[in-house]
Amino acid sequence: MHHDAKCPKCEAPVSTVKFEVADISEHSQNVAQVGLYLCPSCNTVLGVGLHPEILVSNIVERLKQS
Repeated sequence: MHHDAKCPKCEAPVSTVKFEVADISEHSQNVAQVGLYLCPSCNTVLGVGLHPEILVSNIVERLKQS
């Protein structure tokens, strides 16, 4: 499959992305985790989204503590 997408920073072609997990914090307390979608060439953040598996896992853990 041919992709014409390019990184907005380094302009390298982007046919795949790197994925990393990061914390969302509020008032120095972690409240959730998100997925970072990164350029494979320069690690520029191309997008951010909630990580569904981690979100569900966190909800289950909080319910168990209640």
